[in-house]
Amino acid sequence: MSDPDEALQKAIAAACLGAGAGDAMAKDLRAFLEAHGVAPEDVEAMLAAPPRLAVYRTLVRNGIGKVVLDVLGSTYARLHRRAPGRFEADLAAFVDEVGPRTHYLRDVPGEFLAWVAPRWRSDAAVPAWLVDFATFELTAFAVATSAPARIPEAPVDVAIDRTLLFADSMRLLRCAWPVHELEDDEGGANPSAQRDVCLLAYRDATHAVRWMELTPLAGAVLDRLAAGEPLGAAVERACAEHKTVPGAVLREVARLLADLGERGILLGARGR
Repeated sequence: MSDPDEALQKAIAAACLGAGAGDAMAKDLRAFLEAHGVAPEDVEAMLAAPPRLAVYRTLVRNGIGKVVLDVLGSTYARLHRRAPGRFEADLAAFVDEVGPRTHYLRDVPGEFLAWVAPRWRSDAAVPAWLVDFATFELTAFAVATSAPARIPEAPVDVAIDRTLLFADSMRLLRCAWPVHELEDDEGGANPSAQRDVCLLAYRDATHAVRWMELTPLAGAVLDRLAAGEPLGAAVERACAEHKTVPGAVLREVARLLADLGERGILLGARGR
């Protein structure tokens, strides 16, 4: 890319996302463009249609706001009930101070949450469970939009020395609050007493997002299985982590795997 093209693109990005750019362009568009190193011929082209950059700014910022609210709409509703205007202010600050780094709009809500989470966690005006709930909502979106179920190879029967195959939609999530209890409420409730939870999300045969709460041991086993450890090794190491004898939990593990198979989460095992 030539320097003039690069300067023009950076100027457009600053116009759309920069803090105070709207006022600066309205005050003196030529000075704004020249300050960003835009070539004289491009400056003149922009001045021939002065509202254009302002329109771009509005469209881009509205698009960012819309996708964030589409994905984190329940998070917004819960924060708005407790601190009206806070979500919008944080979102505007994110766009002004950082701006999206991804090329894909669907990834912007995750970038926003990663940026705002420390602010929310350190602010007593924000519910202590809100970041966990937003992560829960973001995970549900990831499950809903994950690739269609596919089996990369012909699965074989599950065996203790084999790695297992799971549906692409499966996600494991750990939270410090039981935020899944809020899934069906309209935004006014709080989760019950704080406790660590391990959740499994998946997409069922009707393409609806479903959640399962797992025991700590089951979560540890599935962490290892999802990472590609053979079944026997995953159970043994998870049991060692939880100071449990493997023989004492074999029935629990068998029931878990059977349940995952019935739900279409566990697809079988990889052949040797």
